Formats: sequence, structure tokens, C-alpha cells
Amino acid sequence: MNDESLDAAFLKTLTILYVEDDPSAREEIGVFLRRRAGKLVVANDGAEGLAAFRKKPTDIVVTDIQMPNMDGLTMAREIRNLDRNVPILVTTAFEQTDYLMRSLDLGIDQYVLKPIQGHRFESALMALAHRLSSEEQLRQKQKLEAEAIRLRHHAALSILLGGIAHDYNNLLQAIVTAVSLAQVKLDPASEAYQILEKSEQSSDQVRQLGRRLLMLANPSNHHQQVSPLNALLRRSVLATLAGSSIRPEFDFRAGEVLIRHNEANLMKAFEALTQNAREALPSGGKFQISTELCEVKVQNDQGLAPGTYLHIRLQDSGMGIPAESLPMIFEPYYSTKERGNKRGTGLGLALCESILRAHQGTIRAESLPSEGATFHILLPVAEPDTWPRQPA
Repeated sequence: MNDESLDAAFLKTLTILYVEDDPSAREEIGVFLRRRAGKLVVANDGAEGLAAFRKKPTDIVVTDIQMPNMDGLTMAREIRNLDRNVPILVTTAFEQTDYLMRSLDLGIDQYVLKPIQGHRFESALMALAHRLSSEEQLRQKQKLEAEAIRLRHHAALSILLGGIAHDYNNLLQAIVTAVSLAQVKLDPASEAYQILEKSEQSSDQVRQLGRRLLMLANPSNHHQQVSPLNALLRRSVLATLAGSSIRPEFDFRAGEVLIRHNEANLMKAFEALTQNAREALPSGGKFQISTELCEVKVQNDQGLAPGTYLHIRLQDSGMGIPAESLPMIFEPYYSTKERGNKRGTGLGLALCESILRAHQGTIRAESLPSEGATFHILLPVAEPDTWPRQPA
């Protein structure tokens, strides 16, 4: 496939806003654009076009210049204030210098004179599609590079955490042994014995933290099974929300899809995500859990191989995650909670990502202020030839 064909195919994925006050021109050019674009939004004048763009920004803007209510260049200026990078193509029957100069000042990307010649109009559209396609390829390349750097960082961090946790547990064992020996020689009612008992309890908490660090460094995927996740999801969510006023809503529209997984590890991941929602909804609220199947066609920026995936969506109705925190929430020891006695360890979401990555899956989060947070999990569906066979 040559560059021109690639640009034409890319144009079919884009949405174009077309603004024209003349009904016959709007009809004729509208047909031309519908055949080439993925979606076409049509407006009768600049004011209507601006309102449409404000409601839902489009990938390309095509507009006439002289129109009632608001002319095309005034609309283009307002759209540039909303999105400085959206490509704009103007069509006009006028050739006056003032229109050309205003177009240049606004940074209009393409200029086609009326009566419109099809080959020139198409050439201008292809130029815009080529630019957008190149920008998208650059963004994808940057995302892949950033993901590769992040994975190398996590690999190095896993080695570090594994080493720390191993040494940590060895040193802790010596302390715990010494405390136990000292307690044997003390009266259980004595103050010294009580102090040592508190130390032993703290040691147990430290031991649990060490286990979490080891799992973060290298989540074991031994004892895998191939089975659906619906029951596991429901059990994990209900157990974690027990005693709260949150009532979860389940929508397993994907059905009983078979997934190769380590049940104990995935349960830890689901419990951590549910606990995250519980903390986001201290007074109760909605927590929706849904599943659906999706296809990954090509290697994406999260490193997923092409194939069929189970998409698990967990959405709460809390206050959401601050935009500045979103890129950091899966980093170990990063937490959005206030510091204090009840502050978490900051390992829950990092552990989730580590577990899901070990399952050849991914997790990502999205959030808008005051609209809650949504976590998206993708897990590969087991190949049919690995599914358990029913007895004949």
C-alpha cells in the first residue's frame, strides 16, 4: 500500500466538520466528503459550526469564508482558541488579498478556490490526512518508547525490591527469634513482656510487607488454571465491600470467557482495586463492574500482543483521581491519600499492575474531576486448544 492509499485509509478514520451556507454547495461537497471521511458533521454557518465544534471537537474543519451570522475566518479564529492544532481548510469564491492575509494570520492549513475542482480539493484533504497520520505515528512511537523505558525501569526496580525483601526477611527473622527467646524468660504480666509482644506484632506486619515486596518484584504464576473470572470477580468485590454502604453492580456481558490465570494472585489484584473504590466512596455510592470482549489488531503502546482480550471495567462514582496523579498511580509507594496513621503503603496499585503484567495483561486508569475513576483491565483469552475438555 503506497502513501496515498495509507492517507486515504487514515482519512476514513477521521471526523470532518463542514461549514457552508449555500445549500447546493453544501449538498454537493457533503456527498464528496462523506465518501472519504469516517464521519461528517455539517453546519449552515460559522455560529452553528463553532457550536458543533465546542460540543464535540472534530479532526478536520472545512469551511466557507463569507457566511451570515459568523463568517468562516471568525469561526476559525474561535476554533483555534479551542484547539490550536486542528487542521482547517477554507473554500471561497473570493480572491481578495485581505481574505488571504487573514487566512495566513490565522494559520489556515489549506485554501481551495471556488468553483471547487475535485482533484485539488482531494489533494488538499490528503495533505491534511497525511499530516495527521504522521503526527499520530509520532505519538505512537513516543508512547512505545516511553513504555519501553517504563518496563526497563520496572525490571530494574523489581530486582532491587526482590533483593531488599530477601535481605529484609533474613534480618527480620533474627529479630523475631531474639524477641521470642526473650519472652520465654519474662513474666507475661510484666511491662517488658508487653513491649516485646507489641514488637512481635509489628514484626508480623513487617513480614507481610516483605511478602508484598517479593510479590511486586516477581509475582508467581505457578498453579495456573483455565476458567472464567466472573465468580472470582464477584467474590473478591463482595468480600472487600462487606460492611460498607456501597452496592456493586455487575454486568458480565462477555459471558463465561476462559482465562489462564493464577486465582490467588488475581484475587489480590481485584481486592486491591475494590479497596481503592471503597476508600473513594466513604459515604457509599456506585461501583460498577463489567466485562466485554475486545480485539487488539496490532501491537499497541501498552505492549499487548494482537489477539482477543477480556476487558474488565471497574468504575466508581467518587471524586476521581487528580490529573497530575494519573501518570504516577501505578508507581510503588506513590499514594494520593493524606499522610497519617491510616495512610496506605502505596503498594496496592503497583502490585495490581505487576500481577496483571505477569498474566500478559495490562491495566490503565482514567478519571475526570468529580466523575469518579475507571480502571480498565485487559487479559488475554485462552486459546481454544487450551480449554478444558468436557468428558464425552
